Amino acid sequence: KLFYILNYAFKYLIPPNYPNLLFPISATPLLNSSRLLFQQNKMIIQLTVVALAMVSGYIEPAWKYLLENTDEYPMIVGGMFVSLVGGYFLGAIPYTILDMLRIPAIEKYKVQQGRYPTTKELIKITWDLILLFVLVMLPMIAIGAPIFKYFGMTRDMPLPSWKAVIIQVLFFFVVEDYMNYWFHRWLHTPWAYKAIHAVHHENDAPFALSATYAHPIEVILLGIPTFTGPILVGPHLLTLWIWLMMRQYEAIDIHSGYEFPWSINAVFKLYAGTEHHDYHHHMYSGNFASIFTWCDKLYDTNLGYDVFKQKQAIAKVE
Repeated sequence: KLFYILNYAFKYLIPPNYPNLLFPISATPLLNSSRLLFQQNKMIIQLTVVALAMVSGYIEPAWKYLLENTDEYPMIVGGMFVSLVGGYFLGAIPYTILDMLRIPAIEKYKVQQGRYPTTKELIKITWDLILLFVLVMLPMIAIGAPIFKYFGMTRDMPLPSWKAVIIQVLFFFVVEDYMNYWFHRWLHTPWAYKAIHAVHHENDAPFALSATYAHPIEVILLGIPTFTGPILVGPHLLTLWIWLMMRQYEAIDIHSGYEFPWSINAVFKLYAGTEHHDYHHHMYSGNFASIFTWCDKLYDTNLGYDVFKQKQAIAKVE
């Protein structure tokens, strides 16, 4: 019922023609639906690592130590902040090294070949990110911690099972993706784009560190989808930490600018991936979903991308 209510509300709050008011893109029906092969969902690997860690026996003693030596509020706020910042920079460092080295053998995996951030851009965006993390995200977490607790979040033993963690994190991804899609479409309406979202689109060839680079208001707005799933569920604090790290890495991945062979295009039909989101930055419209592809398909905001992929396929054949 919640899904249908949200679907109805968003559909009529944000008319379908809005995404193309600023930057129209040509769109024709897809001629060959069998061509639609999608990215392998990297969450499979991430969640497998989580499951192995949960059954390894190392997490429980460490968690008991934290419980015995850390007060509740600092543990919630500090842990969430470290998950956000640590997940972000740990995920971005490998891609940033590739951007700096510009290895010729790796060039073929660059979605927009030959387009790399300069050292000056990397330094500037790093400082901007530090300010966003400290001045925007940390206060959000500090204010939100009592809310999470009110809705059932706990840090107490026992720890959740790896199955519970995986199911809840997958649910968080679905909620995040659906809500983020509509927030993102609203950010592409004329006023919102000019006043807020244009900051994020300064980079039409995105790179890993640019994933969270945005106007402070946008950071706050897009934090709502990220935290809605956990508020609905009331998870264990450990699950929340894992979710925040994975969400950060997912954002890093789709902004990285790299599409590697192990993102197996023919395996998983729902994950959007790097090229899907890179197209959005390059064209300034379409492909609004951040994680999966179903919203763009359902609301016909991927048609320009479909045509683009068709032309690519035809060019390869010729």
